[in-house]
Amino acid sequence: MVYDYVPPRADEGIHIVDHEFIISADLGQTTDYTAISIIERITKGRGVLGPMREGERAFHLRHIERPPRGTEYPVVVDRLIQLFNSEPLKRHRKAVVIDLTGVGRPVYDLMRKSGFRQSLRAVSITAGDSVTSLGAGMYGVPKRDLITNLQVMLQNGDLRIAKGLKEADALTDEMMNFQVKISASGRDTYGARSGTHDDIVLSVAIGAWLAAKRGRIGSWEM
Repeated sequence: MVYDYVPPRADEGIHIVDHEFIISADLGQTTDYTAISIIERITKGRGVLGPMREGERAFHLRHIERPPRGTEYPVVVDRLIQLFNSEPLKRHRKAVVIDLTGVGRPVYDLMRKSGFRQSLRAVSITAGDSVTSLGAGMYGVPKRDLITNLQVMLQNGDLRIAKGLKEADALTDEMMNFQVKISASGRDTYGARSGTHDDIVLSVAIGAWLAAKRGRIGSWEM
């Protein structure tokens, strides 16, 4: 088994009309961890086939993994390709989104050279106040928006975590250690407490933010 996929419940029945998977990666620096997560977006109900694909949506966190610290980026890209082509995802549309901040741009270029085109998205995490489009499926997104969206989805039960999911406890720990600091000028900043990590939180937050966007977001092909 490539990863710990948990299929939808049988009682969700014939009203399930669309599945999309978002594979997201927060890329660590040389001495930091990289984290990869997979969110399934299930869309069902009337209007789901309309131009904005409106309908009832459910989000399931299906997979989290953290490669060994210092894993080289070509190895990370190979892993993303492996997940994209894995059997449970093969028959569904997928989007692959990476953190463009820091080392992200060289990895983005490497992914393009490795064959990612239609499915590739990127998020540059900013300290700004609004989301901006950077073109070609790239976005500038305030860290506040990413973290707040994830918190709301988890608190409201919109994002469900598969029981027994590997690294789920690490996600919970990172969320508990995430803090907001208010500067003298009133600007808020978000980050992990000293000595802790936030790679899993950011990986899931980036995927959840993209999953929450309206409209079709994935592709059948890389």
